[in-house]
Amino acid sequence: MLRIKIRKKLSPWWAYVWGNRRLLCRLAGVGVVVAIIITLSMPDEYETTVFTVAEARTISVDAAGSVTSRNAAGSERIRDAILPSHYARVIATPQFLLPLSHMTVRLDDEAGTTLTLYEYLSTRISHPWWSYIIRDIFRLPALLLSPFRGNDDASLLQSHTTADTDSLTASPEGVTRITRRDAAVASALRRRISVEINRDKQSVALSVRMQDPLVSALVADSLQAAIQAYVTDYRTDKELNLLRQNEALLEQSRQRYYQAQEEYAQYMDANRDLAPLAARIDRANLRIRMQQAFTEYTRFTTLVQANRMRMANKRPVLKVVDPARVPMHRASPSLLLNVAVCLLLALGGGIGWLYLKRNHFVIRWRRRRSSRPRRYRFVLIPSHRKAAADA
Repeated sequence: MLRIKIRKKLSPWWAYVWGNRRLLCRLAGVGVVVAIIITLSMPDEYETTVFTVAEARTISVDAAGSVTSRNAAGSERIRDAILPSHYARVIATPQFLLPLSHMTVRLDDEAGTTLTLYEYLSTRISHPWWSYIIRDIFRLPALLLSPFRGNDDASLLQSHTTADTDSLTASPEGVTRITRRDAAVASALRRRISVEINRDKQSVALSVRMQDPLVSALVADSLQAAIQAYVTDYRTDKELNLLRQNEALLEQSRQRYYQAQEEYAQYMDANRDLAPLAARIDRANLRIRMQQAFTEYTRFTTLVQANRMRMANKRPVLKVVDPARVPMHRASPSLLLNVAVCLLLALGGGIGWLYLKRNHFVIRWRRRRSSRPRRYRFVLIPSHRKAAADA
């Protein structure tokens, strides 16, 4: 019978760790206290999610320009350039966020305070206490250099509570220019918006996290409406450009048809009584030319009518399955998560310190042998040489 012997290699190590359990318990207590302090310092945030399903991004058009099934013979597919996978990049642009920041929101308080989202992000958002310390540390070099660099840095450090409606401007070269204040507000709004795409189920989840539950729901609903309007405008502009091209081709085909008709009529009037074979051939060629011009003219007339019908019947973008609702419970901070992370870091750091102390290095003071005055240095020596050094 085969006997399997299990050698307990980790028993001495875990016995050593258990012998230092008081140190680990102290570190765990410190971790719990730090987690509670972090949780109390962080402001409450509420998250609202709008679950939607993306509609068809490709339509099939027959030769007459009408929408038909995908498997129809001779059909042509019209694809959208803005796919649901691009929504996150579209939402992250300042051209999309800054118009959204001018919407009016209402706070979930007794007074029912109404203000713009720009003002809410600028004046009503609270931050943990350590963020102010980090901000002041990074601002210190700018404050020290501001007397030597003029009043630009000092003006940038001043707070503004009102939105600048002309902050998003376009230069004649087509380059968009925004102020640093607007860039900071757009960045703050971008960090509070997330888009989750499920390609298998063709679903799009738009999430907004704010410190006020009512503001979170209002912004999520406006975000869903804004992305729908954005893609709808793109599709409308695409159909409008196609309509203009077909109208130009229609006008050209109309002129060619009228010219061919006039040439045929003039030839028939001038050669009515002639019956040679050459005259009959010319008459047949002119008739064929006129019929071809008429067929082309009819085709483009049908295409223009189909384009106008597709513009009138706007295709839907997203089907809202779960609309925006005011959240009842906060999404962050989570006390259990913070306690778990701090405990893991404290115990992991304590066990790592015990591992280094037992197997690798110990800290000792070693006297330097020289004729100079006594000086001490901080050295690390292996633990297996500690006994020999002590002896």
